[in-house]
Amino acid sequence: MKSMESQRCFRCGNDLRPGSLKYVVHIRVYADFDGLLSISDEDIEGAMDRILEAVESRDPSDLEREVYQEIGFYLCKGCRDRFVRDTTTIGAPGDSGVMVH
Repeated sequence: MKSMESQRCFRCGNDLRPGSLKYVVHIRVYADFDGLLSISDEDIEGAMDRILEAVESRDPSDLEREVYQEIGFYLCKGCRDRFVRDTTTIGAPGDSGVMVH
């Protein structure tokens, strides 16, 4: 992200001039593995062969984005407040919806 040029709020598009209050949102999205495979021990080799065959025909960049992706953008104060409120109130009543890994 450029620091001395005017930026725009990702959500509302308002101009965020140098020196003005703005917030950086940096999101890392990555695949999680809980250690369990949903295939039987007898079929592990067959499953690996099918996975490798499927992977060979895919674009490496697409595969990488499915495993790990970083997203960054600026928000103004109002959009920051809404973003934080909306992303921390997901789930059941009384549940913050926030998972700390």
